Amino acid sequence: MVLYAQLMSRMVSPFKRIMNVSRPRVVGPISVAHGINEFFSIVIPPIIPLLVADLGISYGQAGFLVTIFFIMYSLFQLPAGILADWIGKRRIMLVGLLGMSGGILLASLATSYEMLLVAQAITGISGSTFHPTGMSLISDVETEDTEGKAMGVFGFGGALGTMSAPLVVGGLAAIAGWRVALAGGALLGIAVTLSSIPFLASSESTSSQSARTDGGRPSRLRGAVRSVKGAVNVPLSRGIVLLFLLTLILSLQHRAIQTYTTAYITAESGASVSVGNLAFFALLLGGSVSSLWAGDLADRFNRELLGLVAAIATAVLVGATLLVSQLLGELPFEVLLIVLSVWFAIIGVLMYASYPIKNAMVSEKANEEYSGSLFGIIQTASAMGSATGPALFGVLATRWGVVAAFPAIAGVSVVLAVLFLLLMGLD
Repeated sequence: MVLYAQLMSRMVSPFKRIMNVSRPRVVGPISVAHGINEFFSIVIPPIIPLLVADLGISYGQAGFLVTIFFIMYSLFQLPAGILADWIGKRRIMLVGLLGMSGGILLASLATSYEMLLVAQAITGISGSTFHPTGMSLISDVETEDTEGKAMGVFGFGGALGTMSAPLVVGGLAAIAGWRVALAGGALLGIAVTLSSIPFLASSESTSSQSARTDGGRPSRLRGAVRSVKGAVNVPLSRGIVLLFLLTLILSLQHRAIQTYTTAYITAESGASVSVGNLAFFALLLGGSVSSLWAGDLADRFNRELLGLVAAIATAVLVGATLLVSQLLGELPFEVLLIVLSVWFAIIGVLMYASYPIKNAMVSEKANEEYSGSLFGIIQTASAMGSATGPALFGVLATRWGVVAAFPAIAGVSVVLAVLFLLLMGLD
């Protein structure tokens, strides 16, 4: 028994280390909320082949459904952060999550492509509230020694939410159609959001609580004024500008891969949408595990070097997808599917590793007086990249075919590697 206990202790110890954050009662519920937010942001990609067939639209038009979401997401990030200082970060977060549920529910009732665009715009506006509030709360309460781990846990929560989309939405779509799938996803999101309210109620940081304890509305007004001043006074150093660009390029790559993985697998292998979503799930599964480990590594090793290695490896593997499928084309379908799923799982590990690394680098530069505004600015870059990626590669997929266009995403990873390289040696 003693030997068994020692063995179990050694097995569990690494997981305790990578999740050993300073304020778990803040990081935990915000990470759950991150999962809900990411789930809603990725409900369209698993059903893109169905939308193309049912509505008679192109891959470019389908990709623009994701783009319009992130255009709205981008435009309202900073205003959402300022509004959060007026009525409270937790309240804004919850209202945003419920608004996303409403937008997806409206999408399930859409009778035209234009109605889907409106629904996605509503969802994007609602979703813009989350990252400026959630990430700044975590950055404010975590120590320098644990901010990487905290961002890893935060990323893990988001990855779990994203990973649920192809299973829930893709699975329901295969059984009952894309409309039922979207409605089911919306109802699931509402249920999880409502069940999270008691936990999120205790996640406000001390600083955000103090902004509401000395007189109500006048205190909130001062908080809003400070937030506006913070947005103006964020120091635009070379490091912050490079982090802005890095975030934009990282999100462009990330959303392009997410949006077209299912379509790529179905086009390359001839598999059904449900089978294609298995490879998409493998990508996200690899990413969810990677988020935790990369966050821990970011607290122990050079962050810029870790990001550089992850970006180069992602470029090589994404660029090689076309070569792999050609080399294995003679294999039985089942074997090819397994190989591609493992391949995309490895891509997920490397691609998602960059996120907690980048977020920890931003957190280094985030003083509490302007952390919300800094994360609002950085997340605006994230939304801009997320809006650009699906549309850009949707056009390429429409012109060349999704199989030929997908490996072109590797070029984005090369640019990402250059940005990590430029960040090396900066304060």
